[in-house]
Amino acid sequence: MDKLRHARVWYILGAVLTLVVVVASLVPPRDLPRMHINDKVEHVVAYLAQALWFGGLLAPRSYLRLALWLLALGGGIEIAQGLMGLGRTADWYDFYADAAGVALGLALCLAGLRHWAAWLEQWLKPR
Repeated sequence: MDKLRHARVWYILGAVLTLVVVVASLVPPRDLPRMHINDKVEHVVAYLAQALWFGGLLAPRSYLRLALWLLALGGGIEIAQGLMGLGRTADWYDFYADAAGVALGLALCLAGLRHWAAWLEQWLKPR
């Protein structure tokens, strides 16, 4: 695992990313800008981004726990959407899209992209 100089910053930014996903998933759809992207593609991209982000900060031995956490997040959001009554509905196909995003993100990490944060720190390092 790469030793990151700014690990705290990366984790905080990852928490912000996760917060954005949660808020965007729970606020009424009328309060969100329309991106005109397929809903399932949005789910795949959101969870791929989270898996890739945190997969770059964690050791590969933690990927199963990360996957389970992200799946619990996606499932919890779907349940909350069904209970809130704010124009959202629980759609388990959204959960399947979340799972696909997690799988793709962690596959990219295992393919070598897990070093993204170290590469970025190296690139930003003053010379």
